[in-house]
Amino acid sequence: MVHQAYQSARRVWDGQISRSAASSKVALRTGMSVGSAGDYITVFLSMMEGKVYKRTANLHATEYFLVHIGADYGLEAQKRAARAVKAHVAYYRQKNGYLRQADELADRFLA
Repeated sequence: MVHQAYQSARRVWDGQISRSAASSKVALRTGMSVGSAGDYITVFLSMMEGKVYKRTANLHATEYFLVHIGADYGLEAQKRAARAVKAHVAYYRQKNGYLRQADELADRFLA
């Protein structure tokens, strides 16, 4: 599921497909709900922009995205994505609690 979400999100970022088409494609291929697929795509896009995101992806997906953003788009994009994770951790902490593992993961990519 995470791999399909990442691949479709890349296509959205690269301007090859719309968000809604990508969400539908992920849902059809994986059984993930369209809403969850859209959330994962939004997380990827926010990471690429270095912006806070408000929906939480699981730790595996967060790490997968960070690793593959680095491989596909370079170190600066990876660091920008890690800063977005840190921003998400800060946002989430105010609402629901501390995402320690996600925070530590982002720190590893920023080191």
